[in-house]
Amino acid sequence: MSAGQRFAPRMLAVAGAMALSLSLSMIMGSCGAAADLAVRADRSALLSMRVDVPAAVEARIRQFASSGTGATGSTASAAPLFNAEAVAASVRARGITVVESAAAGPRSYRGVFRVADLDALLAGDRKLAEALEYRHGAGWASLQLRLRRGSTAAIAGLFPGMDPDLLEALQPPALYDNPVTVAEYRSMLAGLLGTAAVQAIDGLAIAMVMRTPGPILESSGVVPSRTDRALAEFSVRAIDVLVLESPVEFFLKWQQP
Repeated sequence: MSAGQRFAPRMLAVAGAMALSLSLSMIMGSCGAAADLAVRADRSALLSMRVDVPAAVEARIRQFASSGTGATGSTASAAPLFNAEAVAASVRARGITVVESAAAGPRSYRGVFRVADLDALLAGDRKLAEALEYRHGAGWASLQLRLRRGSTAAIAGLFPGMDPDLLEALQPPALYDNPVTVAEYRSMLAGLLGTAAVQAIDGLAIAMVMRTPGPILESSGVVPSRTDRALAEFSVRAIDVLVLESPVEFFLKWQQP
């Protein structure tokens, strides 16, 4: 595997890590990615997502990939940043069906994943269940996401091949439980990646579109649609997710058909 290929899935952990698996669906809105999570009445779910790495960030990542690994600059620059096959294999290993997993371009990724039973998925993955909770009762169901420092490893673990040297260099506080502020981490990134790359990260918002099988009854941290009672959106800055200076949470409860 080339250095460029090895540097693929880690961008999911570093630039958006949480493009969850069910981990769940955050969308990098303004210039990053888009994801759509539809939860069904039968406890299944479908996640569609796309991730695009900003050009300025890509340039710096490829410099990392071509240095210290023995790869030539041309090899590193030609390889897609995302190893779609490795991501698909990791997701399948958790019992999730891969409908699509593909590099949409040298710095883009798209995937569609189907979960047959949310209860079974979370019961079999304790770490993922620490971040994501799905509950249901007579006539209702709910979904809650809690991301805090130290709890994101399960999500990042869905994407294999994350280079330990790169992660060690970037030290995303969300993964390393490093008690720094957003401002402090941003300053560190500016010194490591350069001003252009950090400004590109500043422009990324992570969001999630969620679709429920029945009308939304309660919510927090999300914005229910005014025109569709079974749709809600969640949004947070990408830099806030990388740092998790404060926990990121949302809760959604809906009427179950």
